[in-house]
Amino acid sequence: MTDDHSGAGSAVEVPRRRRRWVIPSVVALVVLALGGGGAVAYRQLADREDEDPGVTACRSAGFVVRAAQGEVASDDEVRRVGELFQRSAHEELRSAGVFAVGMVQRAQRAQDPRDAPETVKLRQVNLAAAVPRLIAACAEHQVTVTG
Repeated sequence: MTDDHSGAGSAVEVPRRRRRWVIPSVVALVVLALGGGGAVAYRQLADREDEDPGVTACRSAGFVVRAAQGEVASDDEVRRVGELFQRSAHEELRSAGVFAVGMVQRAQRAQDPRDAPETVKLRQVNLAAAVPRLIAACAEHQVTVTG
């Protein structure tokens, strides 16, 4: 009785053949995944460079929500975002954004001792009313404004 080892040799070679294809296949999948992710990231960056200034302003408009809650926003931030809203080609963004930023400026302005309490309260009410309008205008352009 002789043992036939011809089958044993082929059993050892099959896994080696599979390994030859597994490693290049995995490498190719990783390269494709990284390339696809890079392409998506590039498109998002390129889209942001071309986006409307009002949409860009929406991404930075969280300070309006915080100002309505009593937090003080920096003058530079208020000015920068206000200028972006002013340059928007979208009327609803321009209108809502300029109004909201203007209300922040008025509410934060040093209170004149001669201001009647009703005037101060009116500024706060106007700012509170500006927030939902701004949030809705930005939401129409797929930007969520949060404080």
